[in-house]
Amino acid sequence: MRPVHTEAAPSHTGPVPQAVVSGGWIFVSALFGTHPESGRRPDDARTEADQLFTNLTEILAAAGASPDHVVRAGIFMRDLRRDRPVFNEAWVDYFGSHRPARSAVEVSDFGRADDDCRFMLEVVAHKP
Repeated sequence: MRPVHTEAAPSHTGPVPQAVVSGGWIFVSALFGTHPESGRRPDDARTEADQLFTNLTEILAAAGASPDHVVRAGIFMRDLRRDRPVFNEAWVDYFGSHRPARSAVEVSDFGRADDDCRFMLEVVAHKP
């Protein structure tokens, strides 16, 4: 197992790698739409979703992969009914015709003090 890290995406505050690679599989840890340099979250849902996918692109690239290698995504949202439509727009713009398996659930908290992120994403990718 090899940890993946890039300065082009936000790091976790705890002992969690951005991703790990093992046997061609890439497991991306909990990912947010936080800007990697400022540490700030965008004010609107669409910009936050776009930043989340930018962060994902950077982590996948650091692992030698691309969005086309994503096979599954787990999406966690603070307000599923309100934010799913805008998240889906960003999803389609990001993945195009590629359609990884996915799930989406509503959560009340991401466990991050003083943070009101709308989205968290976990991804599994495979690069043979």
